[in-house]
Amino acid sequence: MGTFRFDQGAVSIPPTRDIVLQRLPLTDGDRERFVLHRRVTYEIPDGDRNGPFVYVVPPDETPFTTDLASVPQLLTWLVPKSGRHLPAALIHDGLVRDPDIDRFDADRIFRDAMGDLGVGLIRRWLMWTAVSLKTIHKRGTTSLRAGALITILTVVALGATATVSLFVERSLLPWMGSRSLVPELVFGLAGAVVIPLALGVLLWRPIRTAGVIAGVAAAVLLHVMILLVGVYGLYLTLERMGRRTQIIVAAVVGSGALGLFAYAVLGSAH
Repeated sequence: MGTFRFDQGAVSIPPTRDIVLQRLPLTDGDRERFVLHRRVTYEIPDGDRNGPFVYVVPPDETPFTTDLASVPQLLTWLVPKSGRHLPAALIHDGLVRDPDIDRFDADRIFRDAMGDLGVGLIRRWLMWTAVSLKTIHKRGTTSLRAGALITILTVVALGATATVSLFVERSLLPWMGSRSLVPELVFGLAGAVVIPLALGVLLWRPIRTAGVIAGVAAAVLLHVMILLVGVYGLYLTLERMGRRTQIIVAAVVGSGALGLFAYAVLGSAH
């Protein structure tokens, strides 16, 4: 089990108020960056390494900047950028910048450090999978990158096919069959677990667990993510419009909604 220190003194589950950050002026849209003003130390007394492992951020007197947990804006509803996991995220930021540390090792340390902070099992393994995807993009072998791409494309294709199968008389996927809605959903969900599991085991060496989690999460959350992307894209489009255009769009949408509502109410009355 590892421990964290903040300048001095060690605690097993430190409160995040012991971290001193200064927000920098916004220069890239709404993306926030911070300067760390109090050193954070993470120490593992024993484990896979020979002897204790100690890592400090910032490692020297150079100003250390961070964006906290590198979570896309679209996914902050699932994993917040700050919270109990913040000290581990700061250590991970330092580890991935260190040329002497393998990035896959840095990701594993990040996962274990979140466990030492008391982060829930599901959240820390999801976050480890997310940083592993970035590591695959930057440091992964060609076969691992190909495996990740095949997994994602397969999950998306099967998810779209499963959705269509719910609305047609003949099922397009053999494991869903031509059943009523609830059984089709149950068997479809089973396929959303089994197929990504097989792809993760076969194609994601040496981080098969990350492949399984990424595939299952993508399959289960596929429709939620499509909806979120659509809503978020619409929001960004409206945000970039001029004020007059926004008023016109709001008036058109409001009028259309009012007309549909009135039609529904009057239709039901007859």
